[in-house]
Amino acid sequence: MSQIAQMGAVNVQPMASRHFRFKIWKPALAAAAAAALLLAVASIPHWFGRRGTRGPEPSSGFALLAQAQAAEEALFAGQGIVRIVNEIVVKAVSDPGTAAMRWMPLMSLDATGKPRFHELSLPAEPGQEYIVEDRAWYDPPTGRFARTLTVKGRPVFANSYDGEAVYWLETGSDGKTALQRTPAAEGFVPPRNPAELLGIAAGFASAVDEKDKSMVSDAGDGTLADGSAVRVLKVGFAVGGPEGMPESYWLFRVRKDNNVIAEMEWVLGEESLLLTRRTQTGTVEKPEVPWNLEGIVGAADEAQDGGRVRISADMVILNASVRQMVEKADFETYVFKSDPSWAGERQITDILDLPSPPHRMFCITYRAKDGRHVVLVQSYSYNMMLGSVAKGGQMVYESPSGFKVRSSAKGQWLANILLQSARAFIVDPPAKDCVGYLLESPSGTFPALAINGPLTDEELHGLIDSLAPARERMDEEPARGLGNLDSPMKNPAEQGAEADAANRAP
Repeated sequence: MSQIAQMGAVNVQPMASRHFRFKIWKPALAAAAAAALLLAVASIPHWFGRRGTRGPEPSSGFALLAQAQAAEEALFAGQGIVRIVNEIVVKAVSDPGTAAMRWMPLMSLDATGKPRFHELSLPAEPGQEYIVEDRAWYDPPTGRFARTLTVKGRPVFANSYDGEAVYWLETGSDGKTALQRTPAAEGFVPPRNPAELLGIAAGFASAVDEKDKSMVSDAGDGTLADGSAVRVLKVGFAVGGPEGMPESYWLFRVRKDNNVIAEMEWVLGEESLLLTRRTQTGTVEKPEVPWNLEGIVGAADEAQDGGRVRISADMVILNASVRQMVEKADFETYVFKSDPSWAGERQITDILDLPSPPHRMFCITYRAKDGRHVVLVQSYSYNMMLGSVAKGGQMVYESPSGFKVRSSAKGQWLANILLQSARAFIVDPPAKDCVGYLLESPSGTFPALAINGPLTDEELHGLIDSLAPARERMDEEPARGLGNLDSPMKNPAEQGAEADAANRAP
């Protein structure tokens, strides 16, 4: 967002004003940009086989990451109840904005067997450090599981399945907790790949594939605090931005003796923001908490600490309907009255607007057979930040309804960001001849549009002419519900394209 906002700022406002705005947004948006990296690339590709086997010594960081995923999945196999304990260390940092904006993705399972994607907010005061203990239990024969997050003994998150129902610990705005019990729906299937729900990298769904090997690099050898030898992998985007924006990336430390991920560290510039480390792995006769989470509400209410940690449910909602988008947006949203002639079915994704919570961001995508995929992004933050940038661009078209289309020298760079962010649905990487535009709607909002290939003037004009207020179109399709998938959580290779999209989207 910060990089996008800099696209044409030097031409449309004085240096002092531009610098002032950048300083205001920089802490929050640097953290948000790094968090987007979390969702897009900091993951383990789980479709490269070799499950449960070490195989030959990997020749690249990318291959080692694939082997590490296989080793993580193997931890959840067998007959005994698996017990995993991780610690999330919220590191002491000096910058107030960075200290307040840190978060991680968090997954849970609902009563239909579908995954839900949430935001685990981990704010702190400057110079403050604390630890979130992440414990999980899994029973391979039955599929029963439980996962809890606690801060100094106070539960802040819990999700479980006891064989009959799914449980969720909910914390209200007043800080009080309640345990929700929902009977498992007909056809409920426990997670077939429990590492995706309970492992150290749970929630870091992958968008890394063979075309993205450059995102993973071998950072050499290292050692853990206990002296164990590890290989270090660096995962991050190779994307340029405005001068002075610190680089954001993740470091994965993989044990040499068993190829299991021991630590994941989020680094911004040269500063460590978060460190997740594996502290225990083994089997037990029974979990320390009941499968039905009995007693967890009392423990949450009795403890005094942990109030700083928050869970924002449904950070990403897939397959949203036009009606749902209209009802959740606090600004005018738009849809195409007719699908692009060269593209397929529309997908709407409803996402927490990270720089401006609790506002929402909406991503409309069309996958095209000829590769010219269409991505339209609308958000509160875009409306607040991109007005002066859009008006400073070159006008290329104005529709009869008043939609203005502008391009700039960084249009293709913008298109790359939007298309890469939508890989969950369009699948293909950004093309070399992709194009991007900033739009100004008749209501004064500023959507961003990307097409993964060139359009003729006639095609572009037809696309823009088709834009209409979503509120006028919301009764033309049935609501799809707020679920994330139409099938239970399972391995992406088994689940098909829609499940793969859900696993990548956050």
